[in-house]
Amino acid sequence: MPRWSQQSCDDKGETVEAFATIDAQEQRAARRPQAERSAGTRARLIEAAITCLHRTGYSATTVSTVAAEAGVSRGAMTHQFPAKTDLMLAVVGHVFNQDIDLYRDATEATDPVRFLLDLPHTMWRVISRPAGIAVIEIMLASRADPDLAAQLRALQSRIDVQAHRWSEDRVRAAGLTPHPDAAAIHELYVAAVRGLAIEATFMDNRDGVERSLRVLSAMMRRLYPDLAQA
Repeated sequence: MPRWSQQSCDDKGETVEAFATIDAQEQRAARRPQAERSAGTRARLIEAAITCLHRTGYSATTVSTVAAEAGVSRGAMTHQFPAKTDLMLAVVGHVFNQDIDLYRDATEATDPVRFLLDLPHTMWRVISRPAGIAVIEIMLASRADPDLAAQLRALQSRIDVQAHRWSEDRVRAAGLTPHPDAAAIHELYVAAVRGLAIEATFMDNRDGVERSLRVLSAMMRRLYPDLAQA
C-alpha cells in the first residue's frame, strides 16, 4: 500500500477512536446526572416518609401521601420503592446511619467518662427526634404486617450487633471493662428511652422524662461503680 494511503487509514482510525472516546465520555456524563437525580429523589422520598410518619403515623402514611410530600410522581416513587415495605426499611436504615453520626458527634464533644454519664440524655435527643419517632411507628406497625416484621427483625438484628459493639467500645474508651451483661444493658437503655419517647409523644410529660433520664444516669453509676467519683 502506498505511504499516503497508509497514513490516511491511520488518520481515519485515530479519528474513529477519538469519536469513540468522546462518545464514551458523553455517556458517562449523562449517566452521572441521572444517578445523582435518582439518589436525590430517593433521599427526598425517605425524608418525606419520615415527615409523614412523625406527623400522622404509619397507617396514614401511604405511598401517595409520601410521593405528594416529596413532590415526585407516583411512577418515580414506585421506581425507587416498589412497595411500602421497601420504603419503610429504607427509612430505618437511613435513620440508623443518621444515629451513628449523631452519636459520633457526641463522643467527639466530650470525654469518654462524661459521655457515659450523659448517655441517657444523648439517647433521648437521638431517639425522640422526628426520625426516631418515625422508626418507632414502623416498629409498632410491623406487628400487623408479617412481611415487614420479618425483614425489619433481620435489619434490626444487624443494627443491634453494631450498636452493641459500639456501646462496649465506649465503655472501654472510658477505661472500664464492659459489664458481663453489656448487650442486655444497652438494649434496656434503648427500650427505656424509646418508651419515654412514646410517652412524651402521647402525654407531653417533659418533666417526667427528665426525672427518668436522671434515674438512668444514676443506674449507669451503679452498673459501673468507677464512674461514681466522676
